[in-house]
Amino acid sequence: MASINSYADIVQDWVSLLAALKESAELETTLSTERLGLEQALADVQSLKVRQQSQAAGRQELTQQLKDAVVRGKALAITIRAVAKGKIGYRNERLVHFNVAPVRHRVRKPVVKPPVDGPTDEPVIETKKPGF
Repeated sequence: MASINSYADIVQDWVSLLAALKESAELETTLSTERLGLEQALADVQSLKVRQQSQAAGRQELTQQLKDAVVRGKALAITIRAVAKGKIGYRNERLVHFNVAPVRHRVRKPVVKPPVDGPTDEPVIETKKPGF
C-alpha cells in the first residue's frame, strides 16, 4: 500500500478506518483501547491543525506536536489493521474495509503446447548415423 503523507489523506484514512471498525462488532471489544487511542489522535490532529493554521507565532512547536500525533496515530492504525487481519482472517474480503488487501488465490496461466501434427517453424536437422 502506498504511503499516506498529507494531513487530509491521513485524517480521511483514519475516519474510514474507525467507521470500518464500528461495523465489525467482533473487533470492537478487542480493539477498544486502540480505537479510543486513534479517536484521540484524530481529535488531536484535527485540533492542532486548526491551531496551526490560525497561529503564525509558535507554528514550529505546533508542527512538532502535530507530527508526534500523526506518528502515534499511524502506529495505532497499523495495530488495528494487524488485529483485524488476525481476527477476520487474512483471506477475508472484509479486510478491504480496513484498507488491507486480502490474500487471494493466484490464477495460473494455462500452458500453451505447440501442435503435435502440423508444420513447425523450426528447421529440421537430420543427422547420419555412422555405419550406414
